[in-house]
Amino acid sequence: MNVNLSLNQICWCFTPKTYTSFDEFNKDVINYQKSIGETDKAWKPDEIILDSPELQIQYRAWITGPSDLLENETLIDDYKSIFEEEPEEDEYPVEIIAKFKADNGKNFTTLEFLIKLHNQQANKELGDHVFFEGIDEPKIIHGIPTYYIACGS
Repeated sequence: MNVNLSLNQICWCFTPKTYTSFDEFNKDVINYQKSIGETDKAWKPDEIILDSPELQIQYRAWITGPSDLLENETLIDDYKSIFEEEPEEDEYPVEIIAKFKADNGKNFTTLEFLIKLHNQQANKELGDHVFFEGIDEPKIIHGIPTYYIACGS
């Protein structure tokens, strides 16, 4: 499996906005790159960065309950019984795994991966960890490459 970690050179800030247009998202990423680093040279939206027809992401978020999980999401095993406890300040801190399938059935471009990643987290509270800091080499979980999403404040 080919992994292109040039994605780790991209700056992005996750927000509650959900994108339905790849073009609009691409323009916003370009503008964000320029506002942070004065250039969008590292942003290569059409570059194939993950050579796999499907993958999973793992990330941390705070949710109010199971209804905040999207159809393609599950909690990692350590958090399966968290809703039996009282939440921390009205929300539960959880680790989530979400499965993505490549639109072309083969691989992910930088643009497709980042827009799916952004939209996946749009309905979640991320605390002050809203800045994308890249992905790690994948771990294979249930036979699928799984990337931990690093976010910072």
